Amino acid sequence: MDFTPDIFMWHFTATALFMLCLISGIISYHSREKSFKYYAFYSFFLLLYLFFKSPYEIPFLISMYESRFSSLNWYVQVIYNCIYFLFFISFLDVKVYHLKVYTFIRRVVGIAFTISTLLFLGTLISNSVHIFAVFFKYLFTPVMFLFGLYAAVWAFTVPGKLKYYIVIGSIIFASLAVTALFARQTSAFDTIVYFYFGIFIEQIAFGFGLAYKVRKINNSLLYHLTENEKIKSNQNIILQQELQKKEIEIMEISTKAEEQRVLKLKSKFENEINQLHLLSLQSQMNPHFIFNALNSIKVFLIENNKEQAIFYLNKFAKLIRKILDSSRQGSVTLKEELETIQLYMGIENIRFDNQVKIIVHTDVGIDLDNTKVPPLILQPFVENAIWHGLMLSEKEKIIEINIYKEENFPMLSLKDNGIGRVRSQENKLKKSFKKKSLGLKMTNERLEHFNYKERLKYSFRIIDLFDDDHQSIGTEVRFSFVK
Repeated sequence: MDFTPDIFMWHFTATALFMLCLISGIISYHSREKSFKYYAFYSFFLLLYLFFKSPYEIPFLISMYESRFSSLNWYVQVIYNCIYFLFFISFLDVKVYHLKVYTFIRRVVGIAFTISTLLFLGTLISNSVHIFAVFFKYLFTPVMFLFGLYAAVWAFTVPGKLKYYIVIGSIIFASLAVTALFARQTSAFDTIVYFYFGIFIEQIAFGFGLAYKVRKINNSLLYHLTENEKIKSNQNIILQQELQKKEIEIMEISTKAEEQRVLKLKSKFENEINQLHLLSLQSQMNPHFIFNALNSIKVFLIENNKEQAIFYLNKFAKLIRKILDSSRQGSVTLKEELETIQLYMGIENIRFDNQVKIIVHTDVGIDLDNTKVPPLILQPFVENAIWHGLMLSEKEKIIEINIYKEENFPMLSLKDNGIGRVRSQENKLKKSFKKKSLGLKMTNERLEHFNYKERLKYSFRIIDLFDDDHQSIGTEVRFSFVK
């Protein structure tokens, strides 16, 4: 066999694909990054297609092309084309920037793959190989080519440099692949070389793009880690300074005062330290929530939806102002707490296309203005309801807050219709990274201190909700504001 340009390019491209598939598969296994997983599958099926195009006379391939399974050659191309679009939306984080485009692309790919699979199975049964070949050349390829152009044009709306790697690589590969497909009939030159060269150029572009994305992820993780360390360090220094001041004060006074006065000063000291601790807890807002809220508002600006951006920016500013105001107070009214929670839900709901519905109902005769509660006491439970209950549920997502009286004391019920704590805990155990939740413990500490300071008997309990078939239908948190 002569070592012609097409045979050389076949060897060169197959070797490159094998190495990239192996490397991306290993990185995907260790990093859990979806981009590498889809790229590994994409390069694998491209490699499989190259195997079918082997320039060597392999008995298995000869028998396959002479049987009803010869349409497998076309079906493998359908698979790697569909996986390409999954790689595209994962690589560019399309779900973050535009959820509707993400859903649209997945839906189109799903429909195309389903139709192709059914037709392929029909081809195997009827032994009409030419039907699938005609479908692939004159229907699937043009449609997916135009769909790819749409995706490439839309990609330019995504911020950052990642888009250039995938758009340039994809356009070059698609152009050369279409050339190889349709020029074969009129050219004496073996145009499969165009296809091999297109794969090689595309893999170089994707490889550089994935390397750039890994660097971005590492830089982001390093930045957040550094910022968290700075925050912890500053908080520890402040607390240590306060502790040292108070310890010195107690030591100086204890030498001059009687035992009763020393005990009182110690009590005062402990109370102030608890107050500092509570102030630290109140002033800490989940940095992911703030980042995601600003990112969601940024998307409206990118889409030139200035009215929505200004509307939610005003809401966000009002929420932050309320949080800062409440951090300087020992208590807020129940009315103010409900307003804060509704503001928080309004911001959080941007990311879920307003899927979460919040209902607040207050019975007649409840004096919300004279019922004092610790600031942000409800926020951890609303956050848990959203992330650990509602977001994993496929039904309509509802959070219901009811304020009523029981034995002449105000009561508050915060109920969600999510998957419940049992299933949520099962999902948490499946995760490789298990984060220790401190929200419930911190809320208990805050409520105990508030009760001690205000001489109250406030309490809460968590109730798992089940239907008649003992299936979980949500969770309820019930607060009792007994004086």
